[in-house]
Amino acid sequence: MMKYIIEGGNPLVGTIRIQSAKNACLPIIAATILTKGKTILRNVPKISDIDNLLFILSGLGCRVQWKDGDLYIDTTNISYNEIDAEVAKKIRGSIFVLGCLVARFKQARLPYPGGCAIGARPIDIHVEGFKKIGIKVREARDYIDCSAKRIKGGVVYLDFPSVGATENIIMAAALGNTTTTIINAAKEPEVTDLVRFLRSCGACINGEGTDTITVAGVKELQGVDYIPIPDRINTASYMLAVATVGGNVVLENVIAEHNANLIEKLKADGCKIETKNNNLQIIKDKNQITRKRNTSMQTSPYPGFSTDIQNQYMVYRSTVSGLTTITENLFENRYSIVPQLQKLGATICVKNRVATVTGGSELTGGTCENPMIVIPNDLRGGVGLVIAALASRGVTIVERADLVKRGHESIERDLGNLGANIILKVQ
Repeated sequence: MMKYIIEGGNPLVGTIRIQSAKNACLPIIAATILTKGKTILRNVPKISDIDNLLFILSGLGCRVQWKDGDLYIDTTNISYNEIDAEVAKKIRGSIFVLGCLVARFKQARLPYPGGCAIGARPIDIHVEGFKKIGIKVREARDYIDCSAKRIKGGVVYLDFPSVGATENIIMAAALGNTTTTIINAAKEPEVTDLVRFLRSCGACINGEGTDTITVAGVKELQGVDYIPIPDRINTASYMLAVATVGGNVVLENVIAEHNANLIEKLKADGCKIETKNNNLQIIKDKNQITRKRNTSMQTSPYPGFSTDIQNQYMVYRSTVSGLTTITENLFENRYSIVPQLQKLGATICVKNRVATVTGGSELTGGTCENPMIVIPNDLRGGVGLVIAALASRGVTIVERADLVKRGHESIERDLGNLGANIILKVQ
């Protein structure tokens, strides 16, 4: 077991370099199954979700090697094999292997994927999309079996612009001699990045960033040297940490437009944010008297407000003056952080999918002898509680650090370099 021990009250000052995005790297790593030869992925975070996916690839015969923060994957000796059930159940990203295996080997068996307990994330959209392009799907109690002598292509209408389903269908359709069109496709930057990676490998795909993506299958794909996009969720989390506790931080290797929605909200609250090239500077004077501002937001698919930063934003707004109404439209269990924030002194009321935050609370931890203990239920809630602990007077222990490690290689290193009093304790 791992936990963070945090003494709050320190402003954050310094520089953080953002690594490649977890949610871009996972489907791209899976997509190397479609390629022949060697692929190099740059600036990849060493996080548990990626480690588990690499374990799955190694079980298929891929050679995996880390070197100076870059990931080398050699698929020369890849062959079909069943996926380890225990590993697949640890991560949601294992679902991406399904479409790739069917495209490459015409068959796939995958244990139902796992991940954070943030609500129902059914794979029915994936399954229905597969069926539309000629993949036979049989769902058992513990496994999903897929097979296809050939991908027949066609038009796939998604009932919801699911990121995972869009990516899975793209990968399943990438090889072959047919054309697949996805209507109501997800527009997230991570989808766009997957398409650009596959195109660099030789795929014929168009329409990324719009709601219609067309995939013309090709006979084979080759490995490449590629740099995935920076992690917009971690970028936003660090921005919200500075906005909550105060400070002056430069975030290097960012794409500001990916967080345009959040940037406008923070500017409206008095944060100074400047962008230049691929850097973003955020300045927040904690002693600055900010006018009371009521606001509301609701989570929605990109370019709307991301559900993955809803918890962190809730923490921030609980500390500034004003009333905030948050509507969570994507995951029903994304408010599990609320009772933990209430222990620290936040004033939050939840009814169904709406959380009402009365801002201006002073968050308080415990003492060295009797620290306040909070326990997250998922990755983003864990990051939110780390931010809350940084803003709390006293000492707070954030349990289940393993959840945070699913998305941050070393949040304790990053925040510690900015002056936060945070340590990781492994028991």
